[in-house]
Amino acid sequence: MNTTGAPPHRTSRRRLRAAALAASLLLAAAAATGAAAREPSSGPAAAAGPAPAADPAAHRTPREPAVTPPGVVDLAVEFTVDNVNRTRGQCSADGEEYTVRGHLTAPEEVLAADAPAVALLVHGTNTGEWIWRLDVEGRNYVNELAERGHASVTIDRLGYGSSDIPEGFASCSGAHADIAHQVVEQLRAGDYRVEGDDPVSFDTVVMGGHSSGALVAESVAVSFGGVDGLLLTGWAAVGITDDTNRRFLTAYRTCLEGGEEHGSPGDPRGYVYFDPTLEDFTEGGLGPHADPAVVAEIEGLWGRNPCGVMVSEPMAILYDLDLIGEIDVPVHLVFGAHDVLRQGVEGYPGLFTSSPEVTETTLTDAGHFVTIDAGAELLYDTAAEWMDRHAPTT
Repeated sequence: MNTTGAPPHRTSRRRLRAAALAASLLLAAAAATGAAAREPSSGPAAAAGPAPAADPAAHRTPREPAVTPPGVVDLAVEFTVDNVNRTRGQCSADGEEYTVRGHLTAPEEVLAADAPAVALLVHGTNTGEWIWRLDVEGRNYVNELAERGHASVTIDRLGYGSSDIPEGFASCSGAHADIAHQVVEQLRAGDYRVEGDDPVSFDTVVMGGHSSGALVAESVAVSFGGVDGLLLTGWAAVGITDDTNRRFLTAYRTCLEGGEEHGSPGDPRGYVYFDPTLEDFTEGGLGPHADPAVVAEIEGLWGRNPCGVMVSEPMAILYDLDLIGEIDVPVHLVFGAHDVLRQGVEGYPGLFTSSPEVTETTLTDAGHFVTIDAGAELLYDTAAEWMDRHAPTT
C-alpha cells in the first residue's frame, strides 16, 4: 500500500519533482544558514582540500580483524517495523511491514543490570551498519565503547545490508526516522528478537547517528521524543560543499531514470551510488592519514542506496533546520577537520537552542568517516565520557 493513496508511479514522480525543488532550495538555504552560523570559535578547522588518493599499498595491507573484548557479547537482533512516515517532515512510504536487522554489542554486566542503558546507532546514506562495527581491530566503534562500559545497538537501515530490501522508492528519509523511533520503543519494551537469548528492556536510550543517520536521529528527537540524548558524528545540516552537491546531483539524475538494481541483476530496482566512483567513496570518506587497512577494508563496502531516501533528504534537511531548535536533550557533535562533504560548520552547535547541554569534538586528522578514521580514539573516549554522564547503567 501507499500511505498517500496515490498510484506508485505518480508517487515516484512526485518525489522526484519535490526533490528537484528541494535540491535547489537546499543549496541556497544551507549556504545562507552556514554563513549566518559561522563565527570565530575553537570548532572544526578548515580542511586543506580533498584528501589525497589512497596509497596503492593499501590494497596489500593485511588487517587485524576486530575481536570482541572479553566479557562483551555481540548478538544478532531483529526488529519488525512498519514503513510509515509520521514525522513532521512530509515524504511518502509504502506502509508495509519489514524486518530491520543488526547487532547488540554490550558488556554482559550492562545487560544484567537493573537499569541498563543503550545507544541506538544509525548509519548514513552511503554506508551501512559497518560504519559502527568495521572489521578492523581498533576501528570498531561498538567494541571500543563496550570496552569502556557501554552497550550499543547497530542496525542496517531499510534497503541496506542485512535488512529487508524493498523497491528503492518504497521509503524516504522521514520513514527511516519513524522506523528508528519504532526501534527505540522496542528497545525500551524489550519487544524485539535476539539470536540465542532473551531481549533486554533498556531504561535509557540515546541515539547516535553518522552523516545523514544523524539527520534521522534529529528527526526522531523533534518528531517523537523518547530519546535521552543525541550523539551526532560527521554531520551538520549546514556547510554543504561542492563535493556534496556534485555527488547528490549525479545520484539524482540516476534516480530520475528509475535507478539501478540494489546489488545484482534481478534485485529490486530504484537504487543508486551516492559516490559515483570507488575513488569518490574512499577519498570522500577518509582523511589523508587513514589507516591503510581501513582504506582496504571499506573498498569492498561501497554500495548503492535507496533512491527514495536519497531524493527526500534535501527537503528533510530544510525541515530539520526549521525544527532543530526544539530538540531538548543533551547533544554531542563530532566533526572531522578534513571532511570534504561538510565545512564551515563551526556555528552548527549553536542552533540547538533548547538543548540543556551541547558539546563538540573535532578530530583534526579525520575526514567524513570519523568513527573509523585517523584519531578515532578521541571519539571513542569522548563518546564514552558523554555516555557516562547522560546514559549511565545503574
